[in-house]
Amino acid sequence: MRIGVKLCLFWLKISCNITYKVHNLECINPNQPSIILSRHESTWEALAFHAIFPLQINVIKRELKKIPFFGFILGTIESIVIDRKQALKAIKHIKKKGTQAIQNGFWVVIFPGGTRVSPGKPTEVQSGGVIFAKQVNVPIYLVTHNAGTVWPKGTFIKQPGIIEVYIKPLDNIENKTLQTIRSEAQSWFQKQY
Repeated sequence: MRIGVKLCLFWLKISCNITYKVHNLECINPNQPSIILSRHESTWEALAFHAIFPLQINVIKRELKKIPFFGFILGTIESIVIDRKQALKAIKHIKKKGTQAIQNGFWVVIFPGGTRVSPGKPTEVQSGGVIFAKQVNVPIYLVTHNAGTVWPKGTFIKQPGIIEVYIKPLDNIENKTLQTIRSEAQSWFQKQY
């Protein structure tokens, strides 16, 4: 998987002049399975995170597996597939499969907004990923970026540019309420770089 991702990122660099820079990567402990709560603007981050972060499993919505070609590729990647229309069942599934993934040494990537948003648009952080993040006793990292400016939502056309990725550890989770975590994530995702 990682070789394929690196080849895709290399191809984006030479064919579209899309590169990326990661800020604060040194704050993560690659030997400690963790949770990433990320802003979702593009297809790019779902791909590139496999090159940036340690081995991981993504939480994805069931509808993505129905997309021609892309759905086939998703089928080859181990994921936690949820039905967003059944929120309670989805939360339980994330907890069960996410806990297993962390116990097996994987990181878990969650896009708590639930869907891609355009650059500058607010991310409404849903509760499922935040509930799971609060329940497990592992580090949590908030990630924001500007991928939507070079690989916009809903279009195949890409623009040359540098994607800036910012990482922030979320501290003192055990002392924070779900609403506080959601608010901190929403605030971080709205920062413009």
